[in-house]
Amino acid sequence: MSFDSLRHFALGEPAPESDHAVCISLPTMADVIGYEEKLPTVMSKIRSGYPRFVIHKYIDRLIKELLEEMNLSGKSGFVIRTESGARELLDYLKSPSFAIKQAEDFFLVYGPNTEEYRSLAKHFLQHTGLSISSRQAEDLLIRRGILQKKPEETVTEHSDSLAKEALANAMGPGILPEDVILANSGANAFYALFQASKNLLAKRGRKIWVQLGWLYVDTIKVLEKFSGGDTEIIAIRKVEDLTKLKELFAKVGKEIAAVVTETPTNPLIQTCDLEEVRNLCRNSGAMLIVDPTMSSPLNVKVAGHADVIVNSLTKYAANEGDVMLGCLAFPKGSPFREELLESTRSRIAPPYQRDLDRLAFEMKDYVKMVERTNENTAKLAQFLASHPAVSKVHWAYSEPYRKNYEQLAGSERPGCMLAFETKGPIKGFYDKVRLLKSPSFGTKFTLLCPYVYLAHYESLQHEDGLIELAEAGLEPELIRVSVGMEPTDQIIEVFEEALNLSNHAN
Repeated sequence: MSFDSLRHFALGEPAPESDHAVCISLPTMADVIGYEEKLPTVMSKIRSGYPRFVIHKYIDRLIKELLEEMNLSGKSGFVIRTESGARELLDYLKSPSFAIKQAEDFFLVYGPNTEEYRSLAKHFLQHTGLSISSRQAEDLLIRRGILQKKPEETVTEHSDSLAKEALANAMGPGILPEDVILANSGANAFYALFQASKNLLAKRGRKIWVQLGWLYVDTIKVLEKFSGGDTEIIAIRKVEDLTKLKELFAKVGKEIAAVVTETPTNPLIQTCDLEEVRNLCRNSGAMLIVDPTMSSPLNVKVAGHADVIVNSLTKYAANEGDVMLGCLAFPKGSPFREELLESTRSRIAPPYQRDLDRLAFEMKDYVKMVERTNENTAKLAQFLASHPAVSKVHWAYSEPYRKNYEQLAGSERPGCMLAFETKGPIKGFYDKVRLLKSPSFGTKFTLLCPYVYLAHYESLQHEDGLIELAEAGLEPELIRVSVGMEPTDQIIEVFEEALNLSNHAN
């Protein structure tokens, strides 16, 4: 995508088509709210979906081809990157009617075609990131003569080493390229780490996992759905108040396996006192897992605190919005490095080569993209904070989190993310703003989404969910913004226009 084409988003023109797009256009708020009653209408407006949440059209076509070849057209099928992942899906489905067949360099799990099993498998693939990628499916369909090859810019040599070197440099001192493990997605990276470390630490009597802050939805789901009967998950929602965490360590510190946190968190961009959390973990022998994806590891340096770093490369690194990958990094100072590095590597679903080649190509703009969006985010945050239609702005330098963030990132390095709340219902603003609306972030072009309605819609439907959201400070009238590289005045102009048109201003 050329830089000139970025302007199309600010001008409200359609997004460029991509066969492997991670960013998808969302419907209006009228469709988002109460979507169950009008699901066919909503879905007809969406041509694709976020790849872990929706089966890609190439993957769907490949599955149909494979089932037809096996005379199993009436069955359901799911394509898994690794044999161990296929067996884990079988265990998750809990049905003897499903079987595994190796198909070239991936595995087909097939069985009864029922809504129950399709739903179970869909959620398994979403949370674990174990499906093959759309590029892998595309190449297989090309070899079968079903699709024609399309040109795509990539790095054709040493993409693995180039990506690892760039990531190690981004994460800073304490990380070498050999400390980085590349994964099929950020979700898969965390899932593999959790499975490897959960078993190891449980043998030592450490079965308590602590969520510090409101984490990314699939991180929460992995902890909830794959913990097993003996594992206890404890959620501490507010990162700024470590009193509960200190009390927990004082009471059961020797039973705590790990603390999992994002620095900063998604979507409120809150940063804990990571040094204090590290000290609590080190003094009791617990592991500290930190995800700096929201602001990027180029901005937030956590290698001196974390035992393991989790990073979604779908954001910032793959800045064209058409690659889904992730990674883990094991700092040299981590006491868990030696015993977890290889056992975790064996559980990872490795990237498909062409995805890796495309990532390496896009990473040439990694540093430039982060530096430009740092500048744009700061200026947009300042504008929104002064607008009468906006009640609150959340960004990396918001109080009371500013000091904690500055200790890790310094000044003027907020990343591309912010969120804000409007004084009235968000429908008016959301439907009028001339920007691409999508659940992803970390792209060269600006994106926004109605985060709570999108990621936690189910929680809005019952009292317990509303209470949980309120405890986390998540207001339904929240817009999450991923700021792009467009000219700053164009970005601000589009937000100002939509806020004024929405009649929220006093």
